[in-house]
Amino acid sequence: MSSSSSYNERQLKQAIEWFVRLQAEKCPAEDRLRFEAWLAKGESHQAAYAEAERIWANMDDIKFMPVSGLAEARSAKPRKPASVLTSLAFFIVTTALLGGAWLEYSAETVSYVTGMGERRRIDLTDNSHIDLNTDTLVSVRISLLQRSVVLTQGEALFEVSHDRLRPFTVQVGDLHIRDVGTRFNVLKQPQGATVSVLEGEVELNNGQDVVDVHLSAGDESRYTEATGLGRLQAVEADQLTAWLHGRLVFKRTPLREVALELERYHPVRFIFADPKLAEETLSGIFNSDDIDLFLHALEDILPLQAKRDGQQIQLRRTRRK
Repeated sequence: MSSSSSYNERQLKQAIEWFVRLQAEKCPAEDRLRFEAWLAKGESHQAAYAEAERIWANMDDIKFMPVSGLAEARSAKPRKPASVLTSLAFFIVTTALLGGAWLEYSAETVSYVTGMGERRRIDLTDNSHIDLNTDTLVSVRISLLQRSVVLTQGEALFEVSHDRLRPFTVQVGDLHIRDVGTRFNVLKQPQGATVSVLEGEVELNNGQDVVDVHLSAGDESRYTEATGLGRLQAVEADQLTAWLHGRLVFKRTPLREVALELERYHPVRFIFADPKLAEETLSGIFNSDDIDLFLHALEDILPLQAKRDGQQIQLRRTRRK
């Protein structure tokens, strides 16, 4: 098998995570398929996994060795590959001594949800924070080796506390977002998601055609399962975080998109009497919590009439006076 120089620190860390994950008595078949896909990506992954197996196989020989320098080894910043490997080896020894595999797979998955029009902040045990927007559902699992979030629906703003040994990932459909010490927003959409970075950097991967694509502060990109990652666009932090304060910001936004956004916050459905009206654009800052106030403002700004009948709102074109 290839020498240790054929893989990097991150690949070895991934290999260790896969090795521990596969030891679980109830390891899901989906995880085993994902592992096979990871292993097939190249010789460097295979070499890293072989090294993880070698270290674990030698655990019986080294687990009773004195580890007086363990604290120093774990807190020290690696200066060369050998020291990186030593730190990781010590990490695995500690994992074994503490029943690491059990701790990893007994970690609880906790779900958080917001209702329509509700906002909520979640403080995680690793000092990270998640702000949930309206009608949002996330599942969070923080274990010894990793921190993972699944965004099932809605929108969330992540402020991640950096931890080199525990990656922070967000899964939206088949898209995996890996934090590289940052603050970023994810909006779940039909067949995809929009990822926006306020600070730092994130890495995107769907296990297929999008591999290690990076977004930096000020970048935004829309991903769909059908077309992949769209072109990068600039995003302003104030506009992106307006929802935290109950505001909606539109800049020449088609009414079709405005209507979809309002339907996220209120149990209403917009109907356009004239399909061409949906292409009219709207600019301004609006209160997301008051639908009636928004409709009055809409009638003042654009030549239209908003007629509400229960949960249905019909938009009809009018003539300017």
